[in-house]
Parts: sequence; C-alpha cells; structure tokens
Amino acid sequence: MAEKKNKTEKKKAAEAEVAEAKEAVLESLGQDGNAAYAELFAKYVRLQADFENYKKRNRETAAVMYEEGVADVVSDVLPTLDYLEMAIESQKDETFKKGLELVKKAFLDALGKYGVEEIEALGKEFDPNFHEAAMNKDDPENAGKVVQILKKGYIRNGKVLRHPLVVVAQ
Repeated sequence: MAEKKNKTEKKKAAEAEVAEAKEAVLESLGQDGNAAYAELFAKYVRLQADFENYKKRNRETAAVMYEEGVADVVSDVLPTLDYLEMAIESQKDETFKKGLELVKKAFLDALGKYGVEEIEALGKEFDPNFHEAAMNKDDPENAGKVVQILKKGYIRNGKVLRHPLVVVAQ
C-alpha cells in the first residue's frame, strides 16, 4: 500500500515538474512556443524511455554476471570436494573418517544453498547431455546404462557445471 502511495506521489511530482517546465519554455519561446514545446516534450519522453530501457538492461546484465560468477567459483571449488571424497575413501580410522564425512556434508550443504546438486548417474540411461563416457564395459543386461561413476558431476539451476565421468555398459 505504501509503495503504491509512494509511486503516486512521485508521479504527481513529475507531472508538476513537467507543467513548470512547460510554462518556462512557453514563456521563453513566445508565440511559436507550442510547436517548440511539443518537439522538446517528445525528446524528453524518448529520453525517459531510453533511460528506463538502460536501467532494465543493466539489471539483467548484473543478474547474468552474478549467475556466471557463482558458477565459476563453484566450478573452481569442485576439485576440492573430489579430494575430500578421496581422503574419506582412503581413511582407515573410522573416527577420522566420520569427521571428514561431516566436513563433506557441510561442504555440500553450502553448495546446496547456491542451487548446486549432484547429477545422479548410476543406473541411469546414458545421456551425452549430462554424462561424459570414459569407457565401455561389456554388460548386456545393463546395455546403455551407466554402471560406474569415475568422477561425480554437478548441476546448478539446470546448467551442468561438470559432467560426471562414467562407464557405460554395452
């Protein structure tokens, strides 16, 4: 409600400014003032429209740049997550392994806040848009399906950040 009232007040103030400007222009231009005023007013309206378009483009550009920046940072951090997973797999001490798993969970939760999700690949049909085949394996029972994941893949807001590296059954 307050926002609507604020817009109305701004519109009235702008209309008052235009009326004052019109009077000033007409006084300074004399008899031919109406034609000159009409020309200046048309330029003013075009300038306002151009400025609104400029602001809209800038907002859109800023949003795209933010999204690309987040995607770049996340892509640069993913190898660290891979190293953490390798450390968990190689750890023999169960207590230390649980600690590393908690760190990994916190890491994944932080990435999840930015819309990053792991691409589920194991047992799924191979899709070259989402998977990167590294090898083929003879397994007629699962032909065309992903049977092993060599490197996990991640997606953010429908855009693949990194394709999972997979083994596909033939």
